[in-house]
Amino acid sequence: MKEENVNEMKIQTDIRLWNLLLQGSKKSHKLSKAEAFYDLLNRQRIALLTRGDEYLDGSVLEFSKAWGWDRETVGKFLEKLQDLNILTLRMVGNRKAVRLNYTLND
Repeated sequence: MKEENVNEMKIQTDIRLWNLLLQGSKKSHKLSKAEAFYDLLNRQRIALLTRGDEYLDGSVLEFSKAWGWDRETVGKFLEKLQDLNILTLRMVGNRKAVRLNYTLND
């Protein structure tokens, strides 16, 4: 097996796995990257369930307040997730709209 193939290994996760991984974690004022990603998963699920919208409810400023991060750190985190093809960022007016790159199982 070639090393570059191992670096591109992908594992499918779902909200149930993240619930298990973060079950019982203590919430501090500043969330970890894993907790922030879990928040994005929940926001995506809620957007789909309540509005049928592909883009999550929230902005960089709202994420900043919810996660206890500054806006620049949030922006860099979202851009890194976009570079990894985990999410898509799109400008809507003067704000970034965020959509996780997901598939739904039938």
